[in-house]
Amino acid sequence: MLLFSFRYRPFLGFVFALTLLFGRMPIGYSQDDFQVVDVRRSATVTAIEKSQPAVAAVYAFDDGRRGTGSGSVIDPRGYVLTAKHVVMKDHIVLLGGRPPLRASLIGTMPEFDVAILKLGEQALHRPGAPTHPRANLPPDFIRLSVEADVRMGETVLNIGSPGGRGIVATQGILSAVAFTGVNPLALATQSSTAFDEMLQFDAASNPGNSGGPLVNLLGQQIGMAVSGIPGEEGVHFALPLKTIRHSIPAILNSELRHRYISGITIDPQLADVVVSEVAGESPASAAGIQPGDQIISVGGRGLRDPIDWEFTRFDWRPGDQCTLGIRRGDETMSASIKLSQRTGRPGQQVAATEPGLLCRQSPYDPRLPNPLDEGQRPEGPPTIMTVVGPKPDSLSQEDHYELLIEGLLKVDHAGVYRLGLRSDDGSKLYVHDELLIDNNGNHAPIVRTDWVDLQAGLHPIRIEFYEDEGDQVLELLMAKGDRELEAVSTDRLFHQPESNAAETASESE
Repeated sequence: MLLFSFRYRPFLGFVFALTLLFGRMPIGYSQDDFQVVDVRRSATVTAIEKSQPAVAAVYAFDDGRRGTGSGSVIDPRGYVLTAKHVVMKDHIVLLGGRPPLRASLIGTMPEFDVAILKLGEQALHRPGAPTHPRANLPPDFIRLSVEADVRMGETVLNIGSPGGRGIVATQGILSAVAFTGVNPLALATQSSTAFDEMLQFDAASNPGNSGGPLVNLLGQQIGMAVSGIPGEEGVHFALPLKTIRHSIPAILNSELRHRYISGITIDPQLADVVVSEVAGESPASAAGIQPGDQIISVGGRGLRDPIDWEFTRFDWRPGDQCTLGIRRGDETMSASIKLSQRTGRPGQQVAATEPGLLCRQSPYDPRLPNPLDEGQRPEGPPTIMTVVGPKPDSLSQEDHYELLIEGLLKVDHAGVYRLGLRSDDGSKLYVHDELLIDNNGNHAPIVRTDWVDLQAGLHPIRIEFYEDEGDQVLELLMAKGDRELEAVSTDRLFHQPESNAAETASESE
């Protein structure tokens, strides 16, 4: 249906009648005053048209197994955001107007079910029935919104490939912006902020939608569909932007993966690329870059947002000279940094070792809001813990206790490792006396991970853990590179006899 839109609506009927009567525009009016409007082109249609070319149908294969899911191209260099449970060994991605494309797995964030693929060459080298008008164009991509712009009750579009049948869009509203699945009364009385929050939406979502984008009416991605509750109608969940924006740099892990140092840390949650930290004695520090600076360009090309920044520096290598455009207050300037070579953390030289870790234990006052933040550690004679767990054999207490576990982690081959800590309740992992993983607070079993660059040898670790009430869970996980996390085995855990440990400590001082 077509309607005429007139700029001076009080006179619409009169002027339109004169036009029909005399066959020409009245004096003082032009054709521009009358615009043909397609009433079908709603905000929903516009948002779908804007985002659909960047929504991917993902087909995954691995040794005879196959699966389907969805994804979204979030960068014109061909990076695809999807869910970890969608990916396998090999992938073919379908995008509108393009031939089937192979996609390689860049990496995953297992605790948040996030994965990133990279589009590659054409998957099938034979003529296809459909034409591919967009085959030679850069990939269309969806911009990620920011957390502060997401609104409960706003219209959302769930776009994906349910059942692998092709791209389908459904519409609904954003039902909740911080769903945790935890009883609200329990949540209100817990000190923890570690509960994983999700977006809840009621647009239809089915198997195969996983990994696809949840889109607002501006055509921006505000979440990633991951799950629902079987048997409950209109209850579906998506990862929120803060989780996605946190996961992307963690997956790319550019500086450790490619063994360079820039010294720049940015806040991925912001709309602009703002420096949050500059490492001392780093290339960024030498170039005069300061916290609070906004990076507006790299090599003369303007930056869209922190996502663009992360994929840009994924291509950097040691020795590269990078020219950054900087905005500092009202001034604009240029800074040049030369990326330095990164080396792994060396192991600790020890005189003698014995199997297992040293574990000390003590009760704590349950009225404390957070036992691990109170600066008090368990003391007394240790017991030997051969495998990291929530309760040593010598402990009879079921609730309200704290553990301090110390020792050495054996690394056979130098490289970048992902370490993980799964616990119920709070836990922290220190490597070389530096906090690597903070999984603190009262919560159900949750995994948190981070990367570390280690040389072959023995590396000092410390785990702090407390059990409040309920399930008792504590597990140390490890994987080299992007392999699947596995529990650290007994043959990797050692400790120094306490007399030797004292000698090593005095030598290091």
